[in-house]
Parts: sequence; C-alpha cells; structure tokens
Amino acid sequence: MTDKPAALLALAAGADDDGIFLAQVPEPLCVGPPAHQFLFGGIALAAAIEAMERRTGRPALFASAQFLTWARPGDTLSFDAEIVADGRVVRQCRVTGRCGQLAFLHVQGACGGQDAAIARRDAAMPVVPPPDACPGRSMARRLSTNLNALLEFRLASGAIPDRADWSGPGGVDLACWIRARCGAPLDRRLLAVVADCAFLALDDALGPTTRGSSLDNAIRFVAPPVGEWVLAAMHVDGGENGIAHVATRLFSEEGILLAVAAQTMRLRG
Repeated sequence: MTDKPAALLALAAGADDDGIFLAQVPEPLCVGPPAHQFLFGGIALAAAIEAMERRTGRPALFASAQFLTWARPGDTLSFDAEIVADGRVVRQCRVTGRCGQLAFLHVQGACGGQDAAIARRDAAMPVVPPPDACPGRSMARRLSTNLNALLEFRLASGAIPDRADWSGPGGVDLACWIRARCGAPLDRRLLAVVADCAFLALDDALGPTTRGSSLDNAIRFVAPPVGEWVLAAMHVDGGENGIAHVATRLFSEEGILLAVAAQTMRLRG
C-alpha cells in the first residue's frame, strides 16, 4: 500500500442504521475541466455497490446504474439502499444516490448467491502480454490528471490517443491492464471503477477525438476478484444517432473472467 489516494468514496453509515450511507465528494475523485468537475461515474457506482453489500451482508451479483446529473467536489451525498425483494439466496436491491434532495443516481442490483459445484466461464481472455511487459500510458490528457493519479494504465492491445495529432484506423478493440495506484487489492467496487473507463475504446473503434458521456453503466460479477491488476477488454458494439454501446470484459492476470460490463454513451466530438 502507498499514501496515494484510494479510488473510492469513504462511506459512513447513517445515524439510524437504516441503509442510508453518507459521503463527501473529494476533488481528487472528480474528472472534467477545472470549471466543470464532477464525480467519476464508476466511483459513484462503486459506492452504490458498497451500500448494497453493507445493507444485505452479501456479495453483489450485479448492479445497473442510471446517471441523472453530476455530483460536484465538496457535495454531501447519500446512498439509500433498499431491499425490494428478500429471498433465501438472492436479495434484490434499489439504491438511490442523492445530492441534498436531488437524485443524481439510480441503481438496481442484487446480492447473494450460493455455493455450487457448477462453474462455467466460456469467455477467453485475449492473448496479450502480462502487465509488466506492457507499456505504461498516461491518461492525464484523455481522462484527467485526477483519474491518472488514481489508476495505473498499461496498454495491452490497441492504441490510446496520448497526443493531440494522434490518428487511428478505427475498427480496433482496446485492452488495458489497470490497477489502483494506492496498491489496494481488487474488489467488486474497483471493478466497477475500471469498467467505467470503457469510453477509452471509442477512439480505436470510431476514430480519433471521439468522446462519450455515460448514460448508464451495468456490471455483472462472475468470479471473486483476485490480485491487483485487471485486464479490461473493451469492444464498441455499435454507434449511431450520437449514441454508442460499449461492452467490457474484466479478467484477472490468470485469465479468469471476473465480470462483464456494458455502457451506453452519448457521443461528443
């Protein structure tokens, strides 16, 4: 572990222990230009996943978020986790994220599962070099200096536009090894943060200078997270009418499928 900031909100339980969790938005967890910074969406989803798990006492199975507006640096947030259907194996949840009285995030999800002998993971990890053999890439220009300080990126395949005159052929998938710079081990919250980096795939697939704003973000967990590095294999399924859909598969260093994720984005040039 290092003294670098963690890529997660610090959630505190509400006074009445009623499934409401509170957090302040620190500036290092925000992205965007100085005059328009906002909390990174994957970090908000990670907080909702933590609220679900703490409310139910069970590991998250999936979470699907709809982003309604932005949370800004210094805002006080609440995450109200409700159990809407309580089964013996699966507890279904709804989380409403609020900034004051204004809802900025809606999340549907479930926690639970059971021990079973059946385990099947057909998705094969792309054949790429291990993290130590991949070049590091700065995301300060493409993402933000804040997110670049939180996460370490190593390019496994494809390309990342790290200069103003970058040009690419399009139609290419992107795969990056990603880990938290603070040295924290992977957990389901960090997988949600990594999955929200899927817009990095837009340039390779659709051409340079294509950007996107997330409208939603869904993640489904397959296997327990292990290690520090995760391979994010990103593929743009399609884009039309100013909207793109991106799918991401997250793998451990051993090639185990940890989660699958999907996003819908509004495209910006």
